[in-house]
Amino acid sequence: MLRFRTILPLACLLGVALFQTATAADPPLKVLIIGGQNNHNWAKSTPYMEQVLNRAAHIQATVHNAPGKDAAPADWDAWQPRFRDFGCVVLDYNGQKWPERVQQDFVAYVREGGGVVVIHAANNSFTGWKEYEQMVGLLWRGRNYGASLYVDDEGRVVREEPNEGRGMGHGGQYDWEMAVRDTEHPITRGMPVRWMHKRDELYHGQRGPAENVHILLTAFSDPAPGRGGTGKHEPIVWWIPYEQGKVVTNVMGHVGELGCMECVGFQVLLNRSCEWAATGACVTPIPENFPTAEATSLAP
Repeated sequence: MLRFRTILPLACLLGVALFQTATAADPPLKVLIIGGQNNHNWAKSTPYMEQVLNRAAHIQATVHNAPGKDAAPADWDAWQPRFRDFGCVVLDYNGQKWPERVQQDFVAYVREGGGVVVIHAANNSFTGWKEYEQMVGLLWRGRNYGASLYVDDEGRVVREEPNEGRGMGHGGQYDWEMAVRDTEHPITRGMPVRWMHKRDELYHGQRGPAENVHILLTAFSDPAPGRGGTGKHEPIVWWIPYEQGKVVTNVMGHVGELGCMECVGFQVLLNRSCEWAATGACVTPIPENFPTAEATSLAP
């Protein structure tokens, strides 16, 4: 079902030229970011991602947060994101279920070709919303809820069925190494095959339908004392086609402090994921200060 592409790509020599052409001639890519509720500090992460995206001249990011926890019914009645006005929707939301009309509008948006980028704990949200779980594929759910995926030492995808194998969770926070598993995909093309990500939570054992999952990057979940991982290569960034739309999930981005989002790798992935989910192409180049296999790199 799942295949990794391991042929190293040619250098992206025209990256900067494409980026400049896009900023000068094309209308901006409009991105909608939704926060408002989360078990993480969305009040930091949502506006920070808005700033990161808006640094690019070819992206125009807007925040439209959902009502807060225990908001009045009238606040929910008045909340209606205009999904179709945007090329991509970034979800920084983990909280109450949206009203049925908003759920239906969101599903229709993706089915008709809309792009979605799910960040960190947004894959925890909406238990029981079957369309959402199909779009995300691997979510923060119990072992009995669905299947799980990891990558073995030979690069093969291993599927654990419900009630089999490891449970979902995360260990301690530390700097960890990302491994690009599809070097030909536009989001990852030109990245170092291995690079260090700044101190973050490393999700493991995510569960769900696990169908049509295309894994782009993994990280080794270190089982050493104090790190508490699984000893598996866990999916970190993947995408799923949903009818005409595309949904990219990135479980990096635990925010107490902003260090993990200051990672240049995270920021490049955010831009490129939005671009690709919306258009099928990426114009943000891999910068010279991109992390390496030896060192993290931050752009506060």
